[in-house]
Amino acid sequence: MTSIYKTTAINETTVPNQTRIEDGLALAMTPPLDEQEGSNPEQLLAMSWATCLNATSQALLKARKLEHHSRVRVEVDLHKEANGVGYYFSAYAYLAVEGLSLEESERLVRQAHERCPVSKLIHGNEHVDVFVEAY
Repeated sequence: MTSIYKTTAINETTVPNQTRIEDGLALAMTPPLDEQEGSNPEQLLAMSWATCLNATSQALLKARKLEHHSRVRVEVDLHKEANGVGYYFSAYAYLAVEGLSLEESERLVRQAHERCPVSKLIHGNEHVDVFVEAY
């Protein structure tokens, strides 16, 4: 398998509250329930999936020679495990496409979810799903 792009993120204890990409980008990171300024893993997951799923939806539309504005809204929640030990995420994406019916949008979001690299990474998790909403 040949990689067409690679990035490496580093989080180390010697630089508190920071995660960086090897080639320069650095973000202040804080726990989601902390009052300090910074980003958290939940936000980054939501942003990654929203961006990727929307780009995949647009690619599918363009392949059909359709031009419609679209929006993907992703909600990521942090939950405590039922036994009280550990945590898990739930993630739900909502696609809205201007000028498409909800039925057409439903087909599109299912196809995009099958093709989107982030969706492939999280697909099969019982706490992950995609939906449509009005634009």
